[in-house]
Amino acid sequence: MRPKQSDNDNNEDARSTNSTLVNAGINSANDQDDDPEAIGNRSEGVIRRQGQVADIDEEESHSFRHGFELDFDENGLPPEHVYYMFYTDKRHEVTTGHNAELTLREWEPLQDWRMREKLKTISSLENIGKALQAQYEVWQPRARYKAALDPSMEDTKKLCCVLRRNAKEERILFHYNGHGVPKPTSSGEIWVFNKNYTQYIPVSLLDLQSWLGSPCIYVYDCSAAGNILLSFNRFAEKRDLESAKQAGPPQPGTTPAPPLRDCIQLAACGPDETLPMNPDLPADIFTACLTTPIEIALRWFVLQHPLLHNVTVDMVTRIPGKLNDRRTPLGELNWIFTSITDTIAWNVLSRDLFKTLFRQDLMVAALFRNFLLADRIMRSQKCTPMSSPVLPQTHQHPMWDSWDLALDMCLAQLPALLQTESNPSPVEYIPSMFFTEQLMAFEVWLNHGSPTQEAPEQLAIVLQVLLSQVHRLRALFLLSKFLDLGPWAVNHALAVGISPYVLKLLQSPAADLKPVLVFIWTRLLAVDRSFQNDLLKDNGFVYFVGILGVNAGMPLRNVSEHRAMCAFILATFCRDFPQGQQACLKQQVIQYCLTHITDGDHLLRQWACLCIGQLWKNYNEAKSVGLQAGVPERLTQMLTDPTAEVRAAAMWSLTSFISNLDQNEQVTQLQNNLAMGALVATTDASPIVRKELVIFLSCLVFDHYDAFISIASELLTSEQQLVGSKQESRTKHMDDRHDKMGPQAVYAVVWKALLCLSVDSNRGVATPASQLIDYVNYSLLSAPIAQSLTPILQQHSLRSQSMSSSSMNSLPLASQSQVTSDRPYTSATLGRGAANKVANTLRRSASLAVTLKSYIPGYSFGGQSSSETLKQQSMDSQPTPESRTSTSGLANGQSRTIRSTTPRPRSVHGDSGFMQSQSASAQAPPGSASPGAAHTSNGNVSSSHNDARPHLESGVESDEPGSVNYNERLWRRMRNEKIIYENQPLRDHAAGSCKWDTTHQSMNNESAAMHLVMHSYEPQMVIADDKRNLSVWNWKDGQLLNRFCNNNPRGTAITSVKFINEDDVAMLLVASGDGVVRLYRKYEDPTQTDMVTSWRVLTDMLPSSKSTGTITEWQQGGGVLLVGGDTRVIRVWDAARELCVS
Repeated sequence: MRPKQSDNDNNEDARSTNSTLVNAGINSANDQDDDPEAIGNRSEGVIRRQGQVADIDEEESHSFRHGFELDFDENGLPPEHVYYMFYTDKRHEVTTGHNAELTLREWEPLQDWRMREKLKTISSLENIGKALQAQYEVWQPRARYKAALDPSMEDTKKLCCVLRRNAKEERILFHYNGHGVPKPTSSGEIWVFNKNYTQYIPVSLLDLQSWLGSPCIYVYDCSAAGNILLSFNRFAEKRDLESAKQAGPPQPGTTPAPPLRDCIQLAACGPDETLPMNPDLPADIFTACLTTPIEIALRWFVLQHPLLHNVTVDMVTRIPGKLNDRRTPLGELNWIFTSITDTIAWNVLSRDLFKTLFRQDLMVAALFRNFLLADRIMRSQKCTPMSSPVLPQTHQHPMWDSWDLALDMCLAQLPALLQTESNPSPVEYIPSMFFTEQLMAFEVWLNHGSPTQEAPEQLAIVLQVLLSQVHRLRALFLLSKFLDLGPWAVNHALAVGISPYVLKLLQSPAADLKPVLVFIWTRLLAVDRSFQNDLLKDNGFVYFVGILGVNAGMPLRNVSEHRAMCAFILATFCRDFPQGQQACLKQQVIQYCLTHITDGDHLLRQWACLCIGQLWKNYNEAKSVGLQAGVPERLTQMLTDPTAEVRAAAMWSLTSFISNLDQNEQVTQLQNNLAMGALVATTDASPIVRKELVIFLSCLVFDHYDAFISIASELLTSEQQLVGSKQESRTKHMDDRHDKMGPQAVYAVVWKALLCLSVDSNRGVATPASQLIDYVNYSLLSAPIAQSLTPILQQHSLRSQSMSSSSMNSLPLASQSQVTSDRPYTSATLGRGAANKVANTLRRSASLAVTLKSYIPGYSFGGQSSSETLKQQSMDSQPTPESRTSTSGLANGQSRTIRSTTPRPRSVHGDSGFMQSQSASAQAPPGSASPGAAHTSNGNVSSSHNDARPHLESGVESDEPGSVNYNERLWRRMRNEKIIYENQPLRDHAAGSCKWDTTHQSMNNESAAMHLVMHSYEPQMVIADDKRNLSVWNWKDGQLLNRFCNNNPRGTAITSVKFINEDDVAMLLVASGDGVVRLYRKYEDPTQTDMVTSWRVLTDMLPSSKSTGTITEWQQGGGVLLVGGDTRVIRVWDAARELCVS
């Protein structure tokens, strides 16, 4: 029997209410009767009447007091007993008397988690605090807890201030259990006791905010808890505005205090709601949901499903197992619960909010997982939990159905499991199929999912499956397929929190996990290299060093590809990370990479070179180790490797080696030897190799800057002395002069190579070389010797203006379109007149024109503009073949920049290119350079794996029957065979006898056609005119498809035009009289015309009165280009290797 409370008593403490009622009952009994028998019967709530008082009539006595009127029974007799309620029975004893309305049932023991046996009030209060602390320690065992049991206002303030002082900048958890005290007010007040426990004292949330500060997480378990949350946010907004006004602008070196609005709050119900009083559920059900979610979920599930006749509420508390043991029923349920709540949050929350609430703090993540369950359970009890930040509604998410199914499957086995104690043959627990089914759903999504870049629902579950040894390998394989979709997939995986799982797996010795883990880490580091500290902290990088080792066993046939990925991982690990460089040096990574630079897999050779370069970059100790092992000499030999990317990687590593060395005689000799070996790349067909050569030589120039200024002066003086002499004698005299210079001869050869590279046909190569030469020449003009060189420069200018076209054929000049209007002179040190004068006098002579661009008015050759560019570029990244650029003029004389990309062989895990080399630095005007720094490869180490296309399928999927590529190629092949079949008879019979007098189509090319070539299968015709232009026509309908400029130097003509790959997707090969070949793709589309590559195929052309230029022949079967012309030899170029093979 429970005491009934009036509406006015709803806000009173349970202990106070009960005490008042008990005291009133005892006083009434003493006034009426002191009979021992009556007193003894008070425990039963009944006092027997022993007769009437002598002086007062019984009926009259009853009429004196309210409620004691005689109430006769159905026989007309007065009642035999008078009932007095003293509320002294055991069922009327509450647990604490102050903070919870407990429900007692005489026929069933209390199921509340807070009380396991009947306790006295004081000990019960202490045990409640200990139990609550123990439950929180399950979720965050490392935190320090302090229980405040019925604290006064002074105790509350002291405790909060001490906690904030000790926590410093860490987050504080403040759990407020407001059962039995007045409800929080709408004005922002909660209630505590005074020191004597005689009255309630309001505590303003403003004071609480001042005591606890931020960051903090608040849990409010009381009726009308929403009032606290709303008032807190209102006060926090005002406080933050005031703090921002008082703080003013942020001071450097100071960290502003976290705003109060970032505090996290969890409230049990809304502002106008009362907590549920269901006798089958705990009174503090919100706290139970937050701290013991599995137990309360099982209890609620049993109550919601009355058909579970063989399972009682008492049985769910005895479910076998431990929370942290996933092999037991209880542990598996907790595992499934974590997966489901993470999945719900992942699918409904924003990525930033998910990371903040579920991935940054263990306690916050646990509370919000459990809050999702509390939201579902308490909504069924007519309460709406609130939170700050606000979460979307999740109580009806479809994943809760999976949770109910998991509970149902577990409870179905529970009766048999509980009987195992007395059963000699125990029942074996059957694990849930939840994770198997979810993996199957994830695999279905991968195979048949939407092409949109949206993460699958099961991604969070897949991470949880990694904890299971049974499903781990399959989960890793599916995860690797997902990451292989591209950077967007990697970003989703990082957002869901893949990092701690894959880091932990690096400690696993299982050999079958190595291939898939290597691939996963390759994809992760290709997008985000912030794992460097994590890999170093637990020695996770050693996992990849072991695989890279020569004797490391791998259960794969393509072990070289996985070693290449390991080299990439270690290169990223060392990049701009001195601790990583030191750790890899101790693990002998240089020796391992040196062993693999001769491997048959080009990717392994490439990444072995790059890994060495990253390891010894700005690390002299590693350079010493590499020098002792002969690594620089081996890298120099790699400059003739069959793969262009490997040659570029070797060149980059050499650049990393010679940069930032302490100069002495031995270092100078070493640099000179390496420079002479690197000059072999001047004739390389790959633009990325030539660009890396420019960067390599720029390091040498700035290390020996004075020497190169002297060389530039010597060349100008030699030109003056040899005026009027023949070219052969001039060249011989210059060579003899440099032979006499001793060590300076190396610098002279390097300077001439830079002059050649400054007029390279690829703008990405020519621009940095020109900037370097311009900077040296500008320094030369600023030197005292400049006055003596002025007459020489003026004479060079006069001779350059009188050069004939024939001399330009033999000594080609660079195209003016590459050196003119896009680079204005911006020197602040010279006036406009001086700038024009210097620019005019610096026009190269005929002999310098073989390697130098023509200086014209308005072209910036030095000064502030080009020097700034040279300084801003830093040696912190590597090149990539993805950005090879050039400038081509299009129709109507307009010039435009065309993105060019050299095709690369694909690998099993992606493009074989490496570090992304941005062409912005090459295309930028010299106005962004500054003196004193060498050119650099400006890009990203991970570009080869940072690709949106799948890599695991090795390109096979795109060529499978039914794919778009396959269908297009099949159609082209059938069309080509049909054309050949239909036209073969015409060639054999009609072509020689028919009259060619019928005009099929007439087209006006607007300029003289010098060369004409027709596509064998497409109705396309390309015409090269005498103005360096190429016109692409559709000869069937006479439509002009495209017109663009080949951009060869003025004075040279287009001498050869060929189609290559005509049987598939054709490209256009154009050769010009300066010995340069350019290759175009999508030549018929004005918006997508793309110069793939260009290089000088003839370097020793002879002067001739009747020049034939450059003549080419393409051998499609072998991928070989035959080149001849004004030269004594015919050169054979391998297109795939981008090398001259004969």
